[in-house]
Amino acid sequence: MAIQQRESEPAVTATSARRLRLPRTFAALRIRNYRIFWFGMLASMTAMQMQQIARGYLAFELTGRATSVGLVSVAWAVPQIVFSLFGGVVADRVEKRNLLMVTQSLTGLLALTTAILVHTDVITINLLIILGILQGSVFAFNMPARQALVPELVGRDDMMNAIALNNAGMNFTRVFGPTLAGQIIALHFIGVTGVYYLNACLYIVYIAFITQIPVSGAAARRPKAPVMTELKDGMRYIGSKPMLITLLTLGFLPIIIGMPYQSMLPVISKLVYDSGSRGLGFMATASGVGALVGSLLIATFTGIKRKALLQMTMGVAFGLTLILFGLSPNLPVALFVLLFVGGSATFYQTLNNTLVMTSTDAEYQGRVMSVYMISMSLMPLSSLPVGIVVDHAGPQETLVIAGALVAIFVAAIALLHPSYRRMETSGPIGGRPGPGRHPA
Repeated sequence: MAIQQRESEPAVTATSARRLRLPRTFAALRIRNYRIFWFGMLASMTAMQMQQIARGYLAFELTGRATSVGLVSVAWAVPQIVFSLFGGVVADRVEKRNLLMVTQSLTGLLALTTAILVHTDVITINLLIILGILQGSVFAFNMPARQALVPELVGRDDMMNAIALNNAGMNFTRVFGPTLAGQIIALHFIGVTGVYYLNACLYIVYIAFITQIPVSGAAARRPKAPVMTELKDGMRYIGSKPMLITLLTLGFLPIIIGMPYQSMLPVISKLVYDSGSRGLGFMATASGVGALVGSLLIATFTGIKRKALLQMTMGVAFGLTLILFGLSPNLPVALFVLLFVGGSATFYQTLNNTLVMTSTDAEYQGRVMSVYMISMSLMPLSSLPVGIVVDHAGPQETLVIAGALVAIFVAAIALLHPSYRRMETSGPIGGRPGPGRHPA
């Protein structure tokens, strides 16, 4: 009876929240629990975006080599690849809200530790690598739970809007976070140390938000097998769905080939445009603005048909705009092109995320999303070979090569899989309405 009361209360709150009469673009924010989750996510993702800029800048300052930027990214990515599948199993077994509280507390503690090491001038590239390994290990358990929690908070009709708003929120932090980080780093009396101290505070803000979301009770109701059995069951589930394999592949390769341009922005800023930390912040912000606009557009037009065909178009556009970024002759032109790089990339990723989630039964969403999130781990991992190519061929030439590979790959998948081009999505498959959901 206690569980039933907990489940019904968020639904009542969500119903009353509809009186906010929000525009269709922000429809999912009518749901109280999702709204709390979303605003808390803004704090968490701002910290993450700032830390990405600070980590790359610090690595380059310590060594003067682009390869070091890729190396610290690899240190962050490898443990995610190793532990992500287990993170998905855990997300399907425990209360996702509680798991997020634990992982974000540990992430905040690591940010504070980094701030102290930089503040006391003890930090070295080796310590930065060790901290990256620890952060990546925690993140492997955080992201599958974060992604899989969304379907528990919203209903079928609002899920694509919620996923798009998730990406909009993340991309908003890409506008605000890098600019703030770049400006703080440029203040020599604060510098990188201040970025990491602020990160620790933002994670505390996130925890304060997430504690307001009641537990769903879904984990207690779900039967549990041994961890390895559930992991193998999840892999068999994915293997039995050819279209899901295609979607996951489309999530992997363009991201690991094209998205490392973000980790190379400190190198491009310094070597190509000689614009320092402020130029770095402006470039990351331009990409974030484009991504934010793309996210809001797709949140508004969630009823569009032939989503897979649109995803293919955006994937090819992402590759072509990367080529144009590599050919940009100066910083103003590069900033303009980055608007379209960010917009096409987030359009592509949002559609891919939506198609994956709506093609997955509810009881497997944590494990499927853990496989999907490996692509995000492979992105910084690929930053190492990209960094090596940059050191030998040059940053602009590397961007042109990466863009061409992305466009060719996405176009080839679409040509070889006509059933993918015709794919449409009407709502998530499987599962039953959970707490906090409401009918449209």
